[in-house]
Amino acid sequence: MSKFRNPIFLVLLTLLFVEVLIVFPHQVEKQPAQNEDSEETAPQAAGPAEQKAEGVHLVESQGSSRDWELFAKEAEGDQAQNWRMKDVRVLFYSDDKIEFTVTGQEGSIDVKSRDMQIRGNVQTVSTNGYRFFTQDVKYDAKTRRIVSPTKVKMNGPADKDGPGIQVEGQRMMADVGQSRMQISSNIVAQKPLAGGKSLRLSAESAEFSGKSKQAEFKGKVVMKYGETTIEGPEAKFFSSAAGDLLSNIQIEGGVKVTDANKFATSEALNLDIPSSRFVFTGQPKVYQDQDELAGERIIFLDGGKKVKVESVRAKVKESP
Repeated sequence: MSKFRNPIFLVLLTLLFVEVLIVFPHQVEKQPAQNEDSEETAPQAAGPAEQKAEGVHLVESQGSSRDWELFAKEAEGDQAQNWRMKDVRVLFYSDDKIEFTVTGQEGSIDVKSRDMQIRGNVQTVSTNGYRFFTQDVKYDAKTRRIVSPTKVKMNGPADKDGPGIQVEGQRMMADVGQSRMQISSNIVAQKPLAGGKSLRLSAESAEFSGKSKQAEFKGKVVMKYGETTIEGPEAKFFSSAAGDLLSNIQIEGGVKVTDANKFATSEALNLDIPSSRFVFTGQPKVYQDQDELAGERIIFLDGGKKVKVESVRAKVKESP
């Protein structure tokens, strides 16, 4: 057995020598290449570290008064640039009272300017119940205005007659400091009324107050009230003293009213909604068939079925 041990030992020693000379030097040669690659791909100096937070609550104040208060489910960003947030709700204040509440699926805020953007099924709600629906809004910290450049729908607060006024337009602006709201461009609106009646109108712009239920429509106003069409440059909507229903509409600057068998013109018109009573003032005239009636005031009663002329001046065209 001893004769075989030495040859076997020599074979093992030879294999070990070959492994040391051939395999190990090959591995050593590869190492510098790996070091070169690691030097080429080494990360450069990073900017401000990103931060993440859940259950975010931010407050912006000027002196002792709050400008806005923000809540978000989660946020990420850095202190030097901006924050990106999800499930956002912002309360906007004026004189330390909430004027508007804005909610959306996501948002961002610029750390330096304090400008804000909220996107995704955005709702802007005034403290007195006007509700605006858009896809995104931007808040300008300098002007304290909330603006949406996209299509907007608005639902006014409900009253005794049913749902509130519904308005559609192409742009929305809410002024936090003045507590007013405006919709502009291609306005269409409707308001359900008692007794199954409705009021429909079109205009170039509409403005609403956050402190009352007064509304104002401007620019080529055309209203359809039952079977009557009313045209004028602007129309103001007023609520009752209790604020529980639309009481009257005032139109000024030149009015034209048309129904199935007559039309009337005047400088101004007051339409009393509960009684369906039209009062024309300022050189009022009514035309029916080929007759013309003028007076100090002209009143349509019962929705225009009856006509009353005060201090009448009639002009009747005689038949040939």
